[in-house]
Amino acid sequence: MRLTEANAGSDASHLESWAQRQPDGSYVLNGEKRWIGNGSKDVLCTFAGSDQGHIALILERGMEGFEAAERYDTLGLQGNDLRRLRFRDVRIPKDNVLGEPGDGFKIAMHTLNSGRISLATGAVGGAKRLIAMAIEHTSERKQFGRPLADFELVEDKIGWMVSYLYGLEAMTYLTTGLVDAGVRDYAVESAMVKVAGSEYLWYSTNRVFQLLGGAAYMADSPIAKILRDTRILPIFEGANDVLRAFIALSGLKTVADEVPDLRRLNLTDPIRTIGTVAEYVVGRITRTVRPHKLDPVHPTLHAPAGAVADQTARLRATTEKLLRIHGREVEQRQRQQKRIAHAATDIYAQIATLSRTTALFEDQGVEASGQERYIATSFCERAAKRVDNQLDRVDDNDDKRLHFIARLAYNRAGYTPGRSS
Repeated sequence: MRLTEANAGSDASHLESWAQRQPDGSYVLNGEKRWIGNGSKDVLCTFAGSDQGHIALILERGMEGFEAAERYDTLGLQGNDLRRLRFRDVRIPKDNVLGEPGDGFKIAMHTLNSGRISLATGAVGGAKRLIAMAIEHTSERKQFGRPLADFELVEDKIGWMVSYLYGLEAMTYLTTGLVDAGVRDYAVESAMVKVAGSEYLWYSTNRVFQLLGGAAYMADSPIAKILRDTRILPIFEGANDVLRAFIALSGLKTVADEVPDLRRLNLTDPIRTIGTVAEYVVGRITRTVRPHKLDPVHPTLHAPAGAVADQTARLRATTEKLLRIHGREVEQRQRQQKRIAHAATDIYAQIATLSRTTALFEDQGVEASGQERYIATSFCERAAKRVDNQLDRVDDNDDKRLHFIARLAYNRAGYTPGRSS
């Protein structure tokens, strides 16, 4: 998707590329895009503003005034052919308009949603490869007379990766299942799995890099290539911090709409530039983040299921409290938004994990699935602790200190502590 510009990335609604409608129904396109993957393809879709709103246009190589400029020299993803695109009075036939004029932003956001799910599912596959690499190396390499795999700190890394992968895989199953079931809007879920998947893969890469030792640091090692390639994922398809704000503000708006005396807080505008608000916000968090009750779970999973129910109630109460304290100013409280987003994501992950494990038990029986029960329970317990920690820090935090420290660093243009005598 050809969306990013010099002054429009996460703020996708403020595109500067402009398509001027002509009397014959065609458009004349001017503008520039950057960091466009596979930008040298014969057929591209790009997005621009117009008098009718945002518009999606199909471009073909060879159109006069259309230039796919030099390829960027990137840190990784060497096969991606990342380029700058320039449009100089490019005439676009009316038949090359994708959808209806004014639908461009909606089309772009739906495309991003699919891309975010793709990144998450790709992270699942990549993590499986990383785990296999780590196990092979630590099983074969010996130190102090025994395999690296026998050391507890090595086990910690492998165990963490496997446990978290189980939860992430469950999240991607559930999210892609929503798409397969015909659910029209899965914007929040796709944002959750994208943030969780891209950061999990990056942290896993770092852990495996550490396990492989000095050999990993060689430029031609497979893990070095993986390190270079995966670093972009928390930036691609919507920067993760932007998506955190999107997840949190979606939930905040839903609660504000449901509570009569909070409806005056029109929270539509601050997230308009991140997703198609009107179609998905109402009822969104009811379905995923704060269900009144979970679908029936297997009796052996009642304890983690009960914990999730408690967490969802606490998340909703905390969300309402933030709205009452800050009002519209909650739009600017990004530290609090991050905590809400992380808590919501971990709750969604637990729901997905319990659903997946219940289906497995019903299909294979508990005894045959003992390993999955162990992994699922571990993931849910860890996720529950993360939720509690995030919600605890809504009230008990050092946000003011960090704010003043950061502003001091800005004023001094860096780290310049006072000198001791």
